[in-house]
Amino acid sequence: MNKEKEAQFEYKCRRCGKLYYNPCCNQDLAWQILVKASMRGAGGDIAKGGYVYLHSTHICGDKGMGLADLQGYRVVDTMEET
Repeated sequence: MNKEKEAQFEYKCRRCGKLYYNPCCNQDLAWQILVKASMRGAGGDIAKGGYVYLHSTHICGDKGMGLADLQGYRVVDTMEET
């Protein structure tokens, strides 16, 4: 087994305060996407498809909806089978 690092973009809901993560890609690509998002409001294609935005919607626990802000990204270890 190989240890690999993956970046996950972190969002925080303004309404309920919940943090949630969107799996992305490797750390170098995440850095490039974060820079583009901060300059343009949306950052390039992530490895698993789609874009990273400065804002997202979030369904809160009480079924209300909040606006979530991009906080940055974290790096986590994932285990990949070789």
